[in-house]
Amino acid sequence: MKKIDKSTILSSNYKEWLDSLGEEHPKYNSSNNKYYNDIKMSLLYCQNGLCAYTEEELCDEDLIDINNWDNEKYIYSIDKNISLINGDLEHFNESLKDKKAWLWDNLFFVQGDINRKIKCSKSIQEILKPDAPHYDPNIYLEFDYKRNRFIANSNLNIKVQADVDCMIITLGLNANAFKRKRQINKLVKALKDDIELEEPHEYITAWNMTLKQLEDKGK
Repeated sequence: MKKIDKSTILSSNYKEWLDSLGEEHPKYNSSNNKYYNDIKMSLLYCQNGLCAYTEEELCDEDLIDINNWDNEKYIYSIDKNISLINGDLEHFNESLKDKKAWLWDNLFFVQGDINRKIKCSKSIQEILKPDAPHYDPNIYLEFDYKRNRFIANSNLNIKVQADVDCMIITLGLNANAFKRKRQINKLVKALKDDIELEEPHEYITAWNMTLKQLEDKGK
């Protein structure tokens, strides 16, 4: 799970509306909110079209091109391409959903099964919040490419490792991982056969950690 920079909000209309809200936001009404598509596409822009947690590709890169925006809204025809976007707007901390439903800092775009079947409304810890200032995947995570699994960094103390392992499960970092395994195995084979590698678009954190392990071992 890579670090995400969410400092850019492409929809100025949504930003102005959010800044105008008081202590209690309007009830969450999903896609019925007039800013929903702008929020979704702005998040996907920040996330490079990837699930915030698993790094699975959720949409074609063309859909997150900066030229698809004016100063206020996402103007590309989303209705014609909605089937090409696989994911849900997700509240990292579900306890904020009741009164702070539209808070940018609490929103991510994630793969649908991760949102609805894995994380759901589970309680969370901030330790693996991907846009948090403290978050660094190389500090908190390791990737065991032979088992295709993220685990807590063994350099952390036991208590922190337990917290990280809990959030790995909660965020589904190892769920639906067959596609990731296939990509990593293909890249590992190419590296060992001295075949020129193309930088992957998906599962970048897993691959970078795998690559470092192989380089440290001399492949």
